[in-house]
Amino acid sequence: MSEVETMSKAEWQVMRIIWTLGQATSKQVIEILEKKTSWKAATIKTLIVRLQKKDFLQADEKARPYVYKPLIPESTAIHQSVSNLFDNLCCMKKGQAINDLVENSEISKDDISLIIKTLTQKEKSAPDEVECNCLEADLK
Repeated sequence: MSEVETMSKAEWQVMRIIWTLGQATSKQVIEILEKKTSWKAATIKTLIVRLQKKDFLQADEKARPYVYKPLIPESTAIHQSVSNLFDNLCCMKKGQAINDLVENSEISKDDISLIIKTLTQKEKSAPDEVECNCLEADLK
């Protein structure tokens, strides 16, 4: 499976459409993105080809026009993307980053309840303080 960190922001937009629809033709993707962006059809087709080369999309070549299907579930891509981001943060800064996300994201009441439940469970085994992982222990 391909690494999500190789996916550009533009490619993410294409994938979001295909994940939402479950599968799509290039025409469907083009129609949606032309309404949302200033991109031309050729640009969008290029993005679809790149996503195929990166093994994120597969074309059903028996169908005409081709029907594109995701090779990676959206939930896996999101998890991989978030993990990649958080792998680059100091352990001491992750809590603040999560708080910033919660404060600045539009989320549903159900999502808020799930986050509260998860945090309540996590709190039971959380350390009082998280150690910095930016420098090797012997460099301190």
